[in-house]
Amino acid sequence: MSTEQTKQIEALIEALDTENPDEQQSNAIELIEFGAIVVADLITALAHPSWRVRYISAWTLGEIGDERAVPPLIKALHDSNNDVQDWAAKALGEIGDLRAIHPLIDLLADKDASTRRNAVSALGWIGDDAAVEPLINTLNDDDKRVRSAVAGALGYLSDQRAVEPLLPLLTDDDEWVRIRVAKALGKIRHFHATEPLIKCLADEHEWVRYNVAWSLGEIRDGSAFDPLINSLKDKSGNVRRGVAEALGKFGDPRAIKPLEALLANDTDESVKATIYSALKQFGH
Repeated sequence: MSTEQTKQIEALIEALDTENPDEQQSNAIELIEFGAIVVADLITALAHPSWRVRYISAWTLGEIGDERAVPPLIKALHDSNNDVQDWAAKALGEIGDLRAIHPLIDLLADKDASTRRNAVSALGWIGDDAAVEPLINTLNDDDKRVRSAVAGALGYLSDQRAVEPLLPLLTDDDEWVRIRVAKALGKIRHFHATEPLIKCLADEHEWVRYNVAWSLGEIRDGSAFDPLINSLKDKSGNVRRGVAEALGKFGDPRAIKPLEALLANDTDESVKATIYSALKQFGH
């Protein structure tokens, strides 16, 4: 690395200490463009007196993805500033190194909900089975955003151990928890989720119903066929679109006539386009 590059990198890192988010982001992107040669300086910056420099350095290291940053980022999980902790967790998730698994699991007990949420998301991105049971134990977190993140992470992991613990959250008070639980169950694809998901085709929130339809299409349990046919009458175009897509995945020719009837009467163009795609899957 040339002397000029060294000076430029040092100047950019010092310039991260600004309250202007656009300027800070621009400087961080310039650092990312240097690639691996800037990693050592960013690792040093994780101990900078300014929390602004520390947290954006963590983010930048995550974007670069160099494994040399893993031990310093693990140490940054215990920074005195929550933002630094959060971005260190995210960076470790981006890098995906298994050395971060247990430090992130330990963070699931952190007093700050934001830190717990980011640790959860990072564990999902890394995708190691060792996180399954700790994540399941976090499903009852008091914070709805944490519960939602746990559902998403368990969906990424797609481990069948999560099916039964996820089912009670299909009736969670928060719609975003219900949405992500429904989606996770579809990613896991276990027939034990079919009946509880069918009940949720009547959920008050359209995006819950949409994700339920998507998941039933992924699981493809025959007992969901008739409930999905009935949901072609849903008041939401988004849900009708999701149901049509799910029926296409089933491949049951009994769906052809109901889909044709909807095609003739529905006024939503996105629904019609999805029906066309579904009918093509029948060779129709």
